[in-house]
Amino acid sequence: MKAIDFLQGGFFKKKILLIAIVLGMMTVLVQCASVSQRWPENERRTEDRMFLLQQEIGNGLGSGELTPKEAQNFVAKLDNLRRDYTVLRERTTTQEEWVPLLTKLEDMEKEVKVVRAYPSRIDETRLEDRMIVLQRRIDDGILIGRLPRVQGREFQLRLDDIRREFLQRIKDRPFTTEEKGETSSRLDLLESDINRVL
Repeated sequence: MKAIDFLQGGFFKKKILLIAIVLGMMTVLVQCASVSQRWPENERRTEDRMFLLQQEIGNGLGSGELTPKEAQNFVAKLDNLRRDYTVLRERTTTQEEWVPLLTKLEDMEKEVKVVRAYPSRIDETRLEDRMIVLQRRIDDGILIGRLPRVQGREFQLRLDDIRREFLQRIKDRPFTTEEKGETSSRLDLLESDINRVL
């Protein structure tokens, strides 16, 4: 009899009412996230991040941390992200539709930071300058007759091989310390061989 009185009492009704309210609120929250609507927070945050990314690219180009080609590639990628952003901003969307854009933007921010933080751009320029100097020495040696043509061709082939490997390595990624050391030692060896002949 006491159990029946307890069930009929207000305590049980209050619990059921509370559970119903919580379930109703959860349903409303879930529906809000999946319904197409405007997302002003995503719009503002994305605009701010794209603006800061453009400044990072400009600063990197100005400081020499980015080459003009790298900066141009980053600006082209940023323009593609802006197009995607414009499409999303101009229509009502779900929250999930913003995820790919925000992920691409985050990946690009990381990529720009990695390339800007890598200090070997100066070393690459120095190696390229050394290759130019060696090229001139080979050409001048052949021209004035101090370097026999056969030996000059051998030196030229070695330099071309070093240059080709160097350009291939820096084409799509930063130049590592080990690669820099290897290229530098090959240039040192070629330079000493040229010095012996000239």
